[in-house]
Amino acid sequence: MDITITEEGSQIIAAFDGRLDTVAAQQIEETITPLLEHADKAIILDCEKMPFISSSGLRIFLKIRKEVAAKGGNMQLRNVCPDVMQVFKMTKLDGFFEIQ
Repeated sequence: MDITITEEGSQIIAAFDGRLDTVAAQQIEETITPLLEHADKAIILDCEKMPFISSSGLRIFLKIRKEVAAKGGNMQLRNVCPDVMQVFKMTKLDGFFEIQ
């Protein structure tokens, strides 16, 4: 799992590349620090190249969302593949996140 974080104007874009499974979630815990530091901005999680998400991956997304809510920013998930969307629907998190 790789994450590329870029800043485009007032937006922070995090592009996920690979499976966000339990092992990957543990490895990227520190990688998401810039997202948490800029949680007062618009954060976009680009999931185009993320074919899988585990419960540990969902926890990472929830952690980011919690920080964004606390700091008054906003967060969107984009380019979510059908398999990952199914996980969001099964866990009823599809209504919790703004998914485009």
